[in-house]
Amino acid sequence: MAKVDSLTTTITLAIDNGSSHIKGIYDELDKSFIFPNVVAQPFGERYFLMDSGDPLDFLDVQITSPAVQAEQYRHVYVGNLAIGDGGIVHEIIGDKAVQKKAQRQETMVTLLTAAAYAVASKHEDDIKRGKNRIKAKVNLGTGLPIQEIAKFREEYAEKIMSGVHTVTFVTTPVFKGVTVEMEMLLPSDISIDDVSGVYDMEASSKAHLALKGFGIADVGGVDMDIAFFRPGLDLDQRLSTGAKIYLNNALENIRNEVNAQGEELISSTAELTLMLVNKEYMIFAEGKVVFDMTELVNRHMRILAEKVLKYARNAWKHARYAGEFWFIGGGAVVLQPWIEKLNAQLGLPLRFDVSDVSQFRNVRGTFFLLSHALGEGKDVAAEQEKPAAGRDGSGTN
Repeated sequence: MAKVDSLTTTITLAIDNGSSHIKGIYDELDKSFIFPNVVAQPFGERYFLMDSGDPLDFLDVQITSPAVQAEQYRHVYVGNLAIGDGGIVHEIIGDKAVQKKAQRQETMVTLLTAAAYAVASKHEDDIKRGKNRIKAKVNLGTGLPIQEIAKFREEYAEKIMSGVHTVTFVTTPVFKGVTVEMEMLLPSDISIDDVSGVYDMEASSKAHLALKGFGIADVGGVDMDIAFFRPGLDLDQRLSTGAKIYLNNALENIRNEVNAQGEELISSTAELTLMLVNKEYMIFAEGKVVFDMTELVNRHMRILAEKVLKYARNAWKHARYAGEFWFIGGGAVVLQPWIEKLNAQLGLPLRFDVSDVSQFRNVRGTFFLLSHALGEGKDVAAEQEKPAAGRDGSGTN
């Protein structure tokens, strides 16, 4: 029997559980990470060429948790490892996208995996010295869409604080065989995704939002949250709203049309998202262009941009004090070129967040609120000027 060498720790962790990507920050603003919101039930045996690599690319976990009841989620691949896997793959598209974020089993699976990864990363040196069991108290900050916050906040919080959550890394390099036992607290309660992003923008950008009346939309892979603020960052709860835009479904339609050429040229919506963010419309195979997505992408993204702009304008016309309207989130990064083309004729005072940090706004704002609740707010505020640093600059919210 393997010797158990354990340690006890505490971690401050913010997680933005987006429909396309999971973003996390632990302990300090520059300790951030991101991985695709893809979960796969492994099928068959996995073969290794080497026992090395970035753990974030090989999240192979076993989960025991009172918040994860379905047996199919006890052993899963998560993130990059799940993309293109031969097993049953779950992305937040189709029926999954219709479900409430607070109630999807995948939400807890990815949240617990992200938390275990953060704890293990914090103690990577200890793990290399032989520690293989970590007991962690997790001070967690996380959020829900505007449409879910009132009805599902309590239910979601109860799942998170339902007891001890245990995650074991199965074949993950560096963390292989390590078990993380977590008890979670919510010092800042469940936040509103879109609103969290505003706090980070005010603290770290030159927008001076506190002096203005404005609207803001957090565009994600499924949801679009719309919030309005009067001067002084006074949230207008009456006019703030949300809608489902199903960006991930549009991406899946594009992927299916591309793959109808006879081969699986794009393995997931997460891969396609990265291609669109980088404006890579040409698909190569064996060094040659086999498909040009330009026309296909333009058709689908223009339709979606029209929908997003319609939702924004319908809400904005009731907020007469809002002199400008902002777009943040990974979905905004993807759709910005098409929204700007539509607005060229309208001439509306639309603003887009800096693309490099746009998808990290919510998790940075959540970390700010969490640190403030723990009495660390001044230290975090001093660090807010630093840009978000993540493993990957892609992805919708």
